[in-house]
Amino acid sequence: MSADRESGRSRPVFQQLTSNLTRLRRCRRDGGCRVDCRHERTAEHRLPWATSGYGGWGGHEYHGTGDGSSETPVVFVHGNQRDACDWDAHAEFFLNRAFSGNDLWAITFESGSPSHTSMADKLDDFVSEVRAYTDSEQVAVVAHSLGVTGTRYWLLREGRYDWVDACVFMAGANHGSVLNSYAASAGLTGGTYKMSGFLRRDYQSVDGHPLAVLNENETPGRVDYYTLRGTDDPLFWNCADSPALEGAENVLLRTDHDGVRASLTSIERTYEWLTGEKPYNMKTTLRS
Repeated sequence: MSADRESGRSRPVFQQLTSNLTRLRRCRRDGGCRVDCRHERTAEHRLPWATSGYGGWGGHEYHGTGDGSSETPVVFVHGNQRDACDWDAHAEFFLNRAFSGNDLWAITFESGSPSHTSMADKLDDFVSEVRAYTDSEQVAVVAHSLGVTGTRYWLLREGRYDWVDACVFMAGANHGSVLNSYAASAGLTGGTYKMSGFLRRDYQSVDGHPLAVLNENETPGRVDYYTLRGTDDPLFWNCADSPALEGAENVLLRTDHDGVRASLTSIERTYEWLTGEKPYNMKTTLRS
């Protein structure tokens, strides 16, 4: 386990939490997009196949590259009230190195706050399409926040571990959160809080709880698991180790919830984990 420092000073937990909730509300008003999207969430023009109930981007035509592929395709999975735009910087970083357009894919769920069942349904279709389009037996999955437990739920429900080579999980509530427990107890289980019952911190006290089932084996299959979590993530108040998984390589970054996904350190580590190469050596930067 290690800790990396990101720029910026820590803010009080309440101030950070308020800021996060404000961003969630802003994204929700914008249809679950953090930027000024000019298309519907389920728009399929950025993908090379017809979609149903999801959108996203990927492939050589979207990225403007040749149609070859030299790496294991990567599927990026967004979190609560976000979309595929969250992964634009990762795509640019990877494209400037070993990856082609056919190696990089991101899903946008129809709902900004999808249920775990819905995420599993759409991920199964999306990854199936990526595998068929790229003629690759396996993909790597990079997920943030709600997308982490959504991915884990999909893998378990469908038994798709043989489809996945590696998982990089960023700031996921793998062992629930106190805040979700509060929300569930208060009856906040709709809209932006749809997942609060699934991600409650006291899940072990509930017979047959889905998160308890998910954590019976935290790193199943022949999959390489990596997790990133932040020192200043208000969503894990009083449960800072929730994103870590037994059997994974767990890394702590000195950043907040979004920084666990978006910081340069996070992107660099993700690249290194997925390729086994340093992102700045001559072999990587000169390869086309």
